[in-house]
Amino acid sequence: MFYNWPVRSRPGYFKGFSMTNDQGDRISNLAKTTLHDGWSRLVDYSFDYRFSDGRVVKRSWEVSERPAASSVLVFDRSAGKFVLVRQFRVPVYAMGEGDGFFVEAAAGLIDEGETPEEAAIREAREETGYHVEELLPLRSIISAPGLMTEKVHCYAAIVDETMRVGSGGGLDEEHEDIELVFLSFDEAMAMVENGALSDAKTVVMLQWAALNRHVFGL
Repeated sequence: MFYNWPVRSRPGYFKGFSMTNDQGDRISNLAKTTLHDGWSRLVDYSFDYRFSDGRVVKRSWEVSERPAASSVLVFDRSAGKFVLVRQFRVPVYAMGEGDGFFVEAAAGLIDEGETPEEAAIREAREETGYHVEELLPLRSIISAPGLMTEKVHCYAAIVDETMRVGSGGGLDEEHEDIELVFLSFDEAMAMVENGALSDAKTVVMLQWAALNRHVFGL
């Protein structure tokens, strides 16, 4: 199910923008070598790349092949707050970004046989404890185009206290330890502004919320 909400447009914002593919085939002689096959698959792509001036060079690129994911920005209208999650992220810790605990929207990989919408509803329930009945599709984003193949399908959902069916916190069998973070619109925007909230998909969704506050009754 989807909300059929009107969304404020920005007339002319992308006027004149176009994508063309008149350069012909720029990639040839592609070969792939799997370097590691675990939770993610690391693959070396080697290929001949033709520049726009006709030069051809041999290139090699390591790509992390990842399945698609879904993320949902949950808004509890009873409390007037966004429901985000805080959890330990090893890469963030490895980067030396604070203690490694990261605030973001509920998200997860799409299981085999699931649709992106089904995954978003499941993740919202597992991580936040809310049973989402309807979704507003926002957009799909490429997480890190220079590194991995992961695409994240982003949604928004409006819930209320009657739709709270659990405590959230993730799944024990997946060793998830998730804390719920309830933020007003102003609090969420302040965290984006000061860098306390820096997860890309969540920033994108909150910026969408800032442009479409009427959707959330804000």
